[in-house]
Formats: sequence, structure tokens, C-alpha cells
Amino acid sequence: MDSVLCSVATRGRYQTTLPLTLNSIINQTKKVDKLVIFDDNDEPQDMRNELVYSYFFQMLFIKGIAWEWVYAGKKGQHYIHQMANGMGFDWVWRVDDDAIPEPNVLQNLFNYTHKNVGAVGGAILTPPLQFQDEKPTGKIELINREANIQWSFINKVKEVEHLHCSFLYRAGVHDYHLGLSRVAHREETLFTYGLFKKGYKILAVPNANTWHFKNPNGGIRSESNEILYGQDETVFNNLINYSDKTIVILSGGMGDHIVFTHVLPEIKNAEVFTCFPDIVPGKSIAEAHQLFGSIDPWNVYIKMHQWKWKGSLEDAYRKMYL
Repeated sequence: MDSVLCSVATRGRYQTTLPLTLNSIINQTKKVDKLVIFDDNDEPQDMRNELVYSYFFQMLFIKGIAWEWVYAGKKGQHYIHQMANGMGFDWVWRVDDDAIPEPNVLQNLFNYTHKNVGAVGGAILTPPLQFQDEKPTGKIELINREANIQWSFINKVKEVEHLHCSFLYRAGVHDYHLGLSRVAHREETLFTYGLFKKGYKILAVPNANTWHFKNPNGGIRSESNEILYGQDETVFNNLINYSDKTIVILSGGMGDHIVFTHVLPEIKNAEVFTCFPDIVPGKSIAEAHQLFGSIDPWNVYIKMHQWKWKGSLEDAYRKMYL
């Protein structure tokens, strides 16, 4: 049977909602294969010294659930989710540290993990409910004009183009966008839409209700700099505007560009940003920075390091873009 990692990114919620989240994960009718708590606090603490947490750790041991507490890099939850994405499990269930899934959530999400499914999400309910009369489509082009389908009870299975907050996803087939700021606004929307663009079904399903105790403190709300949210929204809109293209960003040397010319004819609908337009024609790297923020997600050498790559540079480009 496919393996499931439960990933919880936490910041600023040691003594508020995180204990509720952990208790709800431990008491799922379907046990996760491993729980990893990624601690992104500015001043991390050793929670083994806290009485309530010591009970949670004992419960995990008694139930036979592997667990790990990882001190993260203070770069934002998109970096954390990408770490979980690459941990070698078949599926990752991401649960926010102020989300309280009902006991049947994981089992009911897992029931839909067919081979053509990329992500499955249930209702994410924030009391008091306000969107029960809405009929959202779940299409990306309407994201700013309709409520999210997960914001109210879901009565039947619906194929959508994106999910948010908490969901179960197929690991290792698409990367989180690391060009966002630490608040990582829209990171889960970009990720699930990326799975959709790769041909996987994104499902919103009934009978998998998670209560979102939208904690006004901690998490991304630890950041008060509204400029970061605006920057991320701009990056999000630009990526969506280019969603019918294969974005190619070549920030390497002349030799890298020459190697890439062997791969370019195989790439469908490429939109190229280049340092050497006389070798590979395209727009400037400065424009890529302006549109997408950090361009590290397109750095082939960073990817090769992540992949522990042993092949050629040319084949690494193929892996990135084909």
C-alpha cells in the first residue's frame, strides 16, 4: 500500500492551536506512516520539556507512528513543503498548524488516490461559515471572483484546478515554487495548479472536513509586512498569465546556453529568458526577476544538486523542461 507522510509546518503556535492539530492527526482512523513537524519559529524551543507534548510523543510511540521534529530554515512554509515533497513517500498529507481534521479525513482522502489523481482535498471550514450558498467552479481564472470550494461543506466529488490550506497530494512529481517570499502567499494554489497542468486530477471530496481555527497570530500572519503579500500576489499572477507556456530561464554561462540549444526544439511552447540572446534568443534575465521574483527554481545546478544528478547537463535540462 502507498505510504503517507503527514507534514505540519509550524510557527508561533506552540501553546495555541498546534497541540489541537497534533492530537487530531494522532487520532485519525487511518494512521500516517510518519509525522514530521517542521519548526519554523524565530526562536525554536525543545518541546520534549513540555508536559502536553510529552504525552503526544508517547501516544505516537504507543500507536507505532514514526515521527520527527525538524528545525526548519526560517525561509517559509513553501521551503518546508518542498522538503516534505522530496522525502520519498508516495503521498504527503499537509496539515496547517491551526487546522483540525475530523478523525475520518485522511482515510476518506486516501480513498481517492487513484493513479490519475494528483491531489485530494476536503472542506476547510472556518467558523462561522459564510459561503454555503456559493457554487464555485474551482477554476484558476475565477480565483479572485469566487469563494474557494473548500470553504463550505462539499456534497459530491468535484474536479477542480486548485486547492488550498490542507490536502493530500502525490509526492515527488511537481515542485513548490520557491520564488515567493517567506509568507509564501498562494504557494498551495500554485502547487496544486501545477499538478493539474501536468495532467493529474485535482479533487474536492465530501466527508473529509477540517476545521480551520484561523489563528490571527503565528504562521504567515507572523509577517506584518504587507509588501511581501503584494510581491507574492504579483508573482502568482505572472505565473498564471504564463501558464500556457513552458517558462525557461537560463542564468548560466555561454557553455550552458550552447548545451541547452540541443534541448530547446523539444520543449513545447517555450518562453525563454536568457543571458546570451545571440545563442538562445529570448527575453532578458532582468525581466524574469521582475516577473517571477527569485529565479532559483529554474537554476539547473540547484536542481542537479537536489536530484543528486549523475547524468549530463543536457539530460538535466530535459528533466527540468520536458
